[in-house]
Amino acid sequence: MPLIQRVLGAVLALLFLLAVLVFASILVTIAIGTAFAFWAWLWWRGRSLPRRHTIEGEYRDVTHLERLEDRDRGRL
Repeated sequence: MPLIQRVLGAVLALLFLLAVLVFASILVTIAIGTAFAFWAWLWWRGRSLPRRHTIEGEYRDVTHLERLEDRDRGRL
């Protein structure tokens, strides 16, 4: 293979690699911009939603716990 073909092949390979990197960086930039725009839209839509408050209520603990008096009697 002549030297000129090797040099020309290397130059074309570098140009192709450069074109792929430029195209990929453009796609990544578009993807990041789209994601940011979508996040901003969601934030803008959600900022006026009412804040959730704690619902007040009562609860009862139904687990069985030993009382101190019962525990002391069991040891004797």
